[in-house]
Amino acid sequence: MKTQNITVKCEHGLHLSVASQVSNIARKSGVPVNIICEDCPKVDACSVFQLLTIGASAGTTLEIEVEGSDEKADATLHALAEVFENGGGI
Repeated sequence: MKTQNITVKCEHGLHLSVASQVSNIARKSGVPVNIICEDCPKVDACSVFQLLTIGASAGTTLEIEVEGSDEKADATLHALAEVFENGGGI
């Protein structure tokens, strides 16, 4: 399993557009991907609804958890971190 802590940088937090991007990457990866936030349950990154229930605002630290230890897991982790670190392109 690979993990990485990231900070939500989009000024509007983890909103629908960012959650949709994260969900698409997670689904296409073909490996289990979870997002963990302090005081929140672990959520399946493939589910836009579950991602939105986190309610992460700008500046919130999240942990991305990707099953596996191969290049696919590395690529998935990198792509997801990029979405959060770049504010979802917004």
